[in-house]
Amino acid sequence: MEETSKRSLPPELIEEILSRTPAESLNRFKSTCKQWYDLITDKRFMYNHLDRSPERFIRIDDRQTVQIMDPVTGIHKDSPIPDMFHEPYLSVSMVHCDGLMLCMCHDSSFRHIRGATLAVWNPVTRKIKWIEPLACYSGADFFGIGYDNTCRHNYKILRFSGPLSVGDPECEIYEFKSDSWRTLGAKFDWAVDTQCRGVSLKGNMYWIAKRKEKEEFIILKFDFSMETFKDICVCPCCKYRQDRYVCPNCKTRSLGCFKGDRLSLLLQHGEGSSMDIEVFVTNKLSDRVVSFSRYFNVTRPHLPALQYYFKKSLPGHYIGKHNSIMIYGVRLVKKKDEKWCTCIILYQIDEGGIRKQIETGRHEALQSYICSYAYVPSLIPVPE
Repeated sequence: MEETSKRSLPPELIEEILSRTPAESLNRFKSTCKQWYDLITDKRFMYNHLDRSPERFIRIDDRQTVQIMDPVTGIHKDSPIPDMFHEPYLSVSMVHCDGLMLCMCHDSSFRHIRGATLAVWNPVTRKIKWIEPLACYSGADFFGIGYDNTCRHNYKILRFSGPLSVGDPECEIYEFKSDSWRTLGAKFDWAVDTQCRGVSLKGNMYWIAKRKEKEEFIILKFDFSMETFKDICVCPCCKYRQDRYVCPNCKTRSLGCFKGDRLSLLLQHGEGSSMDIEVFVTNKLSDRVVSFSRYFNVTRPHLPALQYYFKKSLPGHYIGKHNSIMIYGVRLVKKKDEKWCTCIILYQIDEGGIRKQIETGRHEALQSYICSYAYVPSLIPVPE
């Protein structure tokens, strides 16, 4: 026993090694010994590990599996999807916060239905918590997830109704610590862009939105600490033409995170062989004045269309090293028999064009509405 103790690694070295280990492996390592279990399940370690973890992509593959992709290596791992996603014609919208996926499941026709469901799910631990509504959810609702900055694990869910041009808007907050919803008397006069998903960053939610009385698009923030909405800057997907703002014919608008404390925006517009890509980033969101600046453009010919189906196959993206973007999306491909199929493809694109292209799946049905999400796997437990 004494010799075994001498050969043991110091606790701080064990922690350093485990902090560099993927969350999926750590989830298995919890059963190795009590010392490792205590460390891996410690909140301080879990959040330190999360803050150091690289981004992945996640998508639900044809209602059968959950696929998590490492965009650096191209390696992807599949696992069974929760039963909640197995219903036919079910469309699943997700937003990620600290490795927790807020999932809104509804009829793929996107009609108003009372049978819509809401859940918080950790794909690594495979734990799910169902969130019961005050009355009902609608396919036209918008949702966000974040936390109070005074306590990071005090997670909250925001629900507000849409479209906001019809009737009185509804806004509610769900708190996990009380397991209940409450009405929020927030004031707003904007409509959220349904072609672009919201992003949770540093505990707050961000969307592209448009004010009713102005022809301009802005980045809308919901602060979960103050529980208030605020527009923080003008969105660069608007251009000034003939004394008014208009939104160009964007084929793709994808909002994402950048360097942990900023937003990124990927735009693709054009037709045929001229499908240019623009990438914008903000300064730090904690700065007094926030604005977008152009990060880089890709104007090479024959760039792929990153999105084929309106609202139902949104690609995930994040900005990689050396002015490159990693994009996980779908593409239509004609086979040798002249039939079309849907391919799932990972792209690495920089100013020189496509640097890497990996196909990770293929579907015969052209209506395979598969969305991809930038995501950081974690061991953060689903709040009870």
